[in-house]
Amino acid sequence: MALAQGEGLGYPPPPAQTLTHTMSGVLPVLPPGFTGVAVEEGAIIYDGPSNTSFMPVYGPATTASNLPAATYQALLPSTNFDNGTGSTVIGNITISSSSGTPGVMVSIDFSGFPSEELYGPFVYHIHTLPVPADGSCTATMGHLDPTDRGEYYPCNAAAPDTCQVGDLSGKHGNITASPFKSKYTDYFLSTNSNSSAFFGDLSVVIHTENTTRITCANFTLVESSSNASSTSGNTSATGVATGAATPSTYTGAANRIAGYGVVGLIGAAAAFIL
Repeated sequence: MALAQGEGLGYPPPPAQTLTHTMSGVLPVLPPGFTGVAVEEGAIIYDGPSNTSFMPVYGPATTASNLPAATYQALLPSTNFDNGTGSTVIGNITISSSSGTPGVMVSIDFSGFPSEELYGPFVYHIHTLPVPADGSCTATMGHLDPTDRGEYYPCNAAAPDTCQVGDLSGKHGNITASPFKSKYTDYFLSTNSNSSAFFGDLSVVIHTENTTRITCANFTLVESSSNASSTSGNTSATGVATGAATPSTYTGAANRIAGYGVVGLIGAAAAFIL
């Protein structure tokens, strides 16, 4: 029987480790004088220093153009994957494209966040795999990053083409209010299924400030130019698309708050400082 989000095995997070070698999508290039960075299950816990001149391995992202008219939506489930904060984040993110218009329009309506002071600022990204039937946000792997920028240097919002394509909060701002509503254009996501920047069969994940995955949901096709009422499959009550492919073993972070509380988080954060 599949577990609902928030009803997983609840293993405590492993101790922080130090990453000293390159890792695609996380640390593709070693910085000068680099001696290591704290990671948990392969993902960087806290950003490195600002580096506005840093470029992705494969160069900057290109503007998505000649897109088909389509609308995708990810509906957050009614039960969070990690319910250790005592709050339930709900809502949706809708991303649409118009024929002849570059980029996509993103519309966000989230609410139910826990204390900003204790757990924020909250960040959200598009991840490289869908949420599987068991609702595990852990299985969605890392951020959508076709240019191989990695996570070490924080996104430079003034040059969004140099950021990870899936780093929505990096490019457009963190979640700092509850409810959180936002609309913006992202020029690098694509509704063309042949593009490496296509997100329509992927997922969105919301994190606390220390990368803990609170909740996640799959994008599904709501409307397209070929059929205004078509959808990409049924959506279960937990917001997980049925029939989704079973993902590979996850290599990114998936901390758990449950059973640790605020004191545990503060202690863990201190341990991550190199």
